[in-house]
Amino acid sequence: MPARPGRRANNPVLALQQAVGNRAFGQMLARKPSKKPTVKIGKFTIEVAGGNIAAWAANEVPETLDVTSQKGKHSAELERLSKDRSKTKSLTLTVAAANKSAGQDLDLGSFAIEFTNARIKGYSVDGKTESWQVGDFDGVHRTKITHTIGSG
Repeated sequence: MPARPGRRANNPVLALQQAVGNRAFGQMLARKPSKKPTVKIGKFTIEVAGGNIAAWAANEVPETLDVTSQKGKHSAELERLSKDRSKTKSLTLTVAAANKSAGQDLDLGSFAIEFTNARIKGYSVDGKTESWQVGDFDGVHRTKITHTIGSG
C-alpha cells in the first residue's frame, strides 16, 4: 500500500523517491556513479587524476589544492587563468565519500569543497597530462552531502 501524502514511507529507498520525485529518482539511478574527484570551474567539470585531494577530503587545509588531470576542452581556459593570474569567483572540488556499507545501507555521500576568489597557478602540460594549483583563495567552505540508501 503506498504511503499517503504527508506520511513517510517505512522503506528509505521509497522515502527518497517520494522526497525527490519519480523523474529525479530515475535519473539518479541511471547515473553512472563517479568514484573520481572533480573540480568545477565555470562551465567545466574536470575529472581529477591526482594531487593532494586526499588531504582536503581529510579536513586538512594545505596552502594550495594541487591537481593533476587529463587535457581536454577545459585546458585552454586553465592555461589562460594561470597566465592572466586572474581570480575565479568560485570553484568546487567534489570528492566521493568512502563507500561504507553498514548492513543493508549504502552511503552514496560526498564532500563539496568550495574555494572562493581563487587563483589558478602553475599550469603545465606533459603529453596528455596537465598539472595545476588552486591558491591565493579567500575562503574554503566544506559541505558534506549524505545520501544513504537502505532496504529498511
